[in-house]
Amino acid sequence: MLGQGITLSPWKRDHKPPVALILALTPPAPDNRAFFNQGPAVANKRYSCIGLHNPKSPENVGSVMRAAGCYGVNSVFYTGRRYERARDFVTDTKRVHYDIPLIGVDDLRSILPLDCVPVAVELVDDARPLPTYTHPDRALYIFGPEDGSLDEDLRQWCEDTIYIPTQGCMNLAATVNVVLYDRLAKGNNTRSGPRFK
Repeated sequence: MLGQGITLSPWKRDHKPPVALILALTPPAPDNRAFFNQGPAVANKRYSCIGLHNPKSPENVGSVMRAAGCYGVNSVFYTGRRYERARDFVTDTKRVHYDIPLIGVDDLRSILPLDCVPVAVELVDDARPLPTYTHPDRALYIFGPEDGSLDEDLRQWCEDTIYIPTQGCMNLAATVNVVLYDRLAKGNNTRSGPRFK
């Protein structure tokens, strides 16, 4: 039984089903991480995406989308209703939302892309400083709103928590830009090194 009531016929049981079928029938993240770590289902390519927890305004999201375009982010996810009430890509002057998916979800934990490590960006006591952090090859960076923090259960779900050592707080877009620039500046110095492209 593969899932969702679909069973392979007996003559096909010795053959592997198509990858697309496996992907479609795999349970939602994070339960699928162990399955996808078994084999080469994911190409050896670096990948990054952004999760925004209840962003405050369209200006914030527009600026994040612009940063995503500058640093080659693959997708941006957001939760909450505040952004949707006033959706207008005011600061996305490059119109990046036409090229990079911007997807509203109920829970960021439900969209963890394959083999991605969830990384919370939050100024808390046990966070690791960004300058000494080695980025995952494939990462989902999760940012809280400018006027609040990440929920504790969401932060605990993340495998890493990092912070930017500054004298004061930065706004959401500035924080996203610094984290993505740090990832870019460190180049092949990700966890797997030059094995990943």
